[in-house]
Amino acid sequence: MSGLNKDEINRIIYDNGLFHGTMALGVVMDADHLERFANLVAAAEREACAKVCESAGPGAGPIYCAFAIRARGKNAA
Repeated sequence: MSGLNKDEINRIIYDNGLFHGTMALGVVMDADHLERFANLVAAAEREACAKVCESAGPGAGPIYCAFAIRARGKNAA
């Protein structure tokens, strides 16, 4: 498990109208767009964490969910 991959990040950028040109190093965003992007990424991560807990089943409990959620970030940059 890990955080968002590059394809998912690009999808968030393009699907939400946050793409406004490119530079040699990547996408150009102003502060308002960057804040919106951060909120969209946080929402995607919350949903992914909720799915981790849902997939654990009714007997897993909060300790398993916490462990599985933290494991999502182990391979993140």
